[in-house]
Amino acid sequence: MKVVTICQRKGGNGKSTAALNLAAAFAEQGKRILLVDADDQKNTTSTIPTRRPIIKDLESLLLEDEACIEDVAEPTLWDGIDLIAGSLGLSSVASELDGMTNGHLQLRNKLQSADYDICIIDTSPSLNMLTINAMCASGGIFIPLASTYFSLQGLAQTLESYRKVQNDLHQGLKLYGAAFVIRDWRARLANEVQEKVKEQYPQLLCETVIGRNIKIEEAQVKKQSILAYAPEDRGAVQYRFLAKELSKRMAP
Repeated sequence: MKVVTICQRKGGNGKSTAALNLAAAFAEQGKRILLVDADDQKNTTSTIPTRRPIIKDLESLLLEDEACIEDVAEPTLWDGIDLIAGSLGLSSVASELDGMTNGHLQLRNKLQSADYDICIIDTSPSLNMLTINAMCASGGIFIPLASTYFSLQGLAQTLESYRKVQNDLHQGLKLYGAAFVIRDWRARLANEVQEKVKEQYPQLLCETVIGRNIKIEEAQVKKQSILAYAPEDRGAVQYRFLAKELSKRMAP
């Protein structure tokens, strides 16, 4: 199973949107997807509907010794995607994990029994113990970007966090790449930000760029992916391209 963490140290960069639509794009390829919401804001959980009420969530998985993936992962109404839901109590979970011996490996140990093709983990903007758990459970990270200078600052902070985890806890952690998933084509600033990222991190940036798109926002309100809501829309096409590009970067 390939495990990828979606992380970005600044909010408002389309992190949850990218996690949801990449999951949908991979599922459209026929892959079985596990989507994990490790953000106490629960944006991913709020967007993707499950087939039955959620009884156990990520908090249960991480803190209950007997809990396993099969107990916690819920089938969703999005074909091919199961969800481990987030909860408002995840901030306290991070504190509990911090006090455990090898608490940073709790998610990695639990995911070893998961029978999926790809696991996508959505994380909070902070480098808390949940985000560290996600990175330690992953083969690599993917960084979503918006065409703002705050996003550029977030990229630098995210790379710093990545290097710290890689050096101290998970030497095999890879950097799968970054991509602009909210790109305002009309703004001059957007061009400057994109060129700066290309200049500073030439190997990091994916070729696919996803423009700011009202239909992507509408899809989330309707609790659908852009691929289901408007399958021929440019946003759906762009997410399909991004999923293919990311697949190549995730290959051994």
